[in-house]
Amino acid sequence: MTTLSVEQQIAVFRPAVGFAAHMHKWLLAGAALGIIAAAIFWHPVPLMIAVFLGVVGFSEQRAGPNIVSAIAAYDSGTPTNGEISIAITSWDTDNHYYATVREQGHPDWKFEFVPQGWQPASCSYPAQIWRVGSEEQPILAVMEQGILIPRHDPKQVGKEDRSSHA
Repeated sequence: MTTLSVEQQIAVFRPAVGFAAHMHKWLLAGAALGIIAAAIFWHPVPLMIAVFLGVVGFSEQRAGPNIVSAIAAYDSGTPTNGEISIAITSWDTDNHYYATVREQGHPDWKFEFVPQGWQPASCSYPAQIWRVGSEEQPILAVMEQGILIPRHDPKQVGKEDRSSHA
């Protein structure tokens, strides 16, 4: 796997900005059409496709808007310096990547991400962090190795979790 630079990784997401915020709605609409087709033709194949599209549509409903927000923050926001700790869990043939964002003056946040154009390792890295919203949750983290965009909404790490990282 060739590693892309941070700018190349950001460029990969730029074309998706136009439709990413609403992609889950298109998937759910496709699921509804599949259900209708299964009922009309009384055949299980459209129903199986509908179930697949519905599951993906519901599970990824935050990914698209997070990509849009991350690119907007990168273009117009000012990052702050912090630290990212990456944890990797493996399921059969699939890895899941989790980042914990630590920054002076902010609570710790944890989120799942999908690396695009780089291969993370379980370690802590210095990072630039862009935040958004009233709770100032991280929407983008950039390290020398790559970018991290939350797949779902980040969750604030509880005090009991924070003390175990110290």
